[in-house]
Amino acid sequence: MISNDIGNQNIPEILPVVPTMDVVVFPNQIVPLLVLDERIINGINKALEEEPKLILLLASNKQSDVHEGSIGMKDLYKVGTIATIMRLVKIQDGGIKILVQGLSKARVNQILAQDYVLKAKIEPIVFENNCDETEIKAQIKNLKDIANEISSSGGAFSPDFFIILSKMNDPEKIADFILSHLHLSVDQSQKLLEAKSQKDFLESLYKLLIKELELSEVQENIKNTAKDSMNKSQKEFYLREQLRAIKKELGEDDLDEIDRMRDKLSSIELPQEVKSEATRQLNRLEKTSPDSMEAAVIRNHLDWILALPWNNHTNDNLDIHRAKKILDDDHYGLKDIKERILDYISVKHLKKDDNAPILCFAGPPGTGKTSLGKSIAQSLGRNYFRVSLGGVKDEAEIRGHRRTYVGAMPGRFIQGIRKAGSSNPIIIIDELDKIGADFRGDPSAAMLEVLDPQQNKTFYDNYLGVPYDLSKVIFIATANNIETLSEPLKDRMEIITLSGYTLEEKLEIAKRYLVKRSVESTGLDNHDIKFNDEIISDLIENYTREAGVRELERIIKKLCSKAARAIVEENKIISFNLDNIEKYLGPRKFIDSDIYNQNDIGISNGLAWTSYGGELIKVEAVLIPGKGKLILTGSLGNVLKESAQAALSYVKAHSQELGIDCKRFVNYDLHIHVPGGGIPKDGPSAGITLLSSILSALTDRPINAQYAMTGELNLRGNVMPIGGVKEKILAAKRNGVQHVILPERNRNDLIGSEEIANGIDVIWVKHANEVISKVLLEYDKKRISHH
Repeated sequence: MISNDIGNQNIPEILPVVPTMDVVVFPNQIVPLLVLDERIINGINKALEEEPKLILLLASNKQSDVHEGSIGMKDLYKVGTIATIMRLVKIQDGGIKILVQGLSKARVNQILAQDYVLKAKIEPIVFENNCDETEIKAQIKNLKDIANEISSSGGAFSPDFFIILSKMNDPEKIADFILSHLHLSVDQSQKLLEAKSQKDFLESLYKLLIKELELSEVQENIKNTAKDSMNKSQKEFYLREQLRAIKKELGEDDLDEIDRMRDKLSSIELPQEVKSEATRQLNRLEKTSPDSMEAAVIRNHLDWILALPWNNHTNDNLDIHRAKKILDDDHYGLKDIKERILDYISVKHLKKDDNAPILCFAGPPGTGKTSLGKSIAQSLGRNYFRVSLGGVKDEAEIRGHRRTYVGAMPGRFIQGIRKAGSSNPIIIIDELDKIGADFRGDPSAAMLEVLDPQQNKTFYDNYLGVPYDLSKVIFIATANNIETLSEPLKDRMEIITLSGYTLEEKLEIAKRYLVKRSVESTGLDNHDIKFNDEIISDLIENYTREAGVRELERIIKKLCSKAARAIVEENKIISFNLDNIEKYLGPRKFIDSDIYNQNDIGISNGLAWTSYGGELIKVEAVLIPGKGKLILTGSLGNVLKESAQAALSYVKAHSQELGIDCKRFVNYDLHIHVPGGGIPKDGPSAGITLLSSILSALTDRPINAQYAMTGELNLRGNVMPIGGVKEKILAAKRNGVQHVILPERNRNDLIGSEEIANGIDVIWVKHANEVISKVLLEYDKKRISHH
């Protein structure tokens, strides 16, 4: 026995050992322990047989569960705590629970295993008494201060902890109280237990509290940050819920927007590539904040994909007799176009999957190109949409904008498909020849994919990001001048040329459509307003000189407006006739004066073709004293200037045959002028017209004003073919010319349109001599002396 009395208890030299896992018991602490090992239980039973009931508690440095097996002696620390057994409870499976109270520290000198009991030979440890009392008080004050900070920061210690601690003064009790509230590891606790003096013990305890304070501050910062974040999220959630409630009241509830999109995606039939892309975008939308800019972009993109009629097709009405009646009722003439549409319907009868035609109606304004598209759509029972490309310079108008741009939209064709509501509408591409190009790209190049049956099956719009099938669409392009179109673009279309209307056709169109439309638009439906054939013919001949009928319709509408005013102001109905027409429309604009019928020297009638139809132009030539120069005026282009030079060269080369004195080429300048100096003129088709004027001026022979001519001339005198034959014949008829001279090689151009030449004498020529013999009159002495 060691004569070391602690609390009136004699401590034996050898005590049973009870290993503890994950806990170090300090003196004065009361701790419950679970014991399962038989040797330990035997030791406890031996201790219970003696008074006092003392055991030695040794912590284990083995990081394992007690259930995994016995603890080896080498796993036990050498410093432990002598404790008394306060209570023992037996449990199932042969184990026991004991409640122990620490009494004093002890050092193990030797561990013994006797009589199937684990024992230890011990030596009690007492703190070295070398501490200054003032220093101890200072350390206690530091411990209380740091404990207060931990409590204030909301750490592991509650506010009650500091209240109790502040009333304590005994260092041992203070240390025990703090230890009971700290969560220390076995290593940390063991180091405290092995402190040699009270000073060392309190210093170590203070360091542990400093670490606890730092941990508390970090935790508090994390809590505050999380709280701020939660507060912001809660605020946003609250505001969003309010917004949703308001939207619900307004009938704009979007709570199930994504679900509705997903339901629609599964309900419509889409190509696999499109469905995969739409599903991917929906998944992105779910993960994106609903108020972000990206969510708005994704939502708009999905709206477009889901709104397009991917597999929605209208059934064609293939009743060819019905289609023929609709086309004839809506438009007079236009035989070639009507025949082409009826051919297409016939093919569809026999082959359902035939590619839709891509047509281009080329002709002067006002000839019914655009309105014809509506009639074709009506005859087939298809939806209709019109795209105007006049002045478009941005390629994105065709292919769409990429979604990365603000305000991005699909191209005009995808927009048109959505508005039409079917994948096989008729799309009118208006003013294709007016398309432009600049730094934003060339839209006409982008049109190559749209108008190619082999490519538009997978037309790619930059906004959609997935291919769309345009192969079932009937594209009808309109253009005034196909010469401005690129060759690849013309190659993709079937070009059907519309000539201007003859006087008879205009008269018929006015009687069938224009008068009726004008009367209705001016509110004269219930009044007896009549336009007889004589009045309409006068309007056509003397107030309009156009290829189409737009100006004619405007004039008829103007007369109807005058009639409406008379009804409102004077309550009388006007009866229009040839005598009072000038009162309402002003003087007649186009009167056949003597200048058009007078045979003059050096003045010939030429026929020109423009995008607005055919025109009659005067070519004037005059000799003036000079040195043989050729003077050209009238805003002439390079090709027309070269034609004049070629005509003069022909005349010089054949001057003897033509009876021209060679001195005239040296002593006189030849001045050629084409009136309308402000209007640019170009082209090779004025060759024989220039030749006639030059010959007339050089020979002093007048030109027959009843002849108009067109044809290109080469240096051998051959008359070469030209374009716009029908338009030029109509221009001659409009201007009252009786004879038209045309190149022989253009004879085939009138096949199928012979009615255009009715009422006019068409002369086909191969050589310049044939022209000269027709138009040059005999030498007139009286006219020469008069001039």
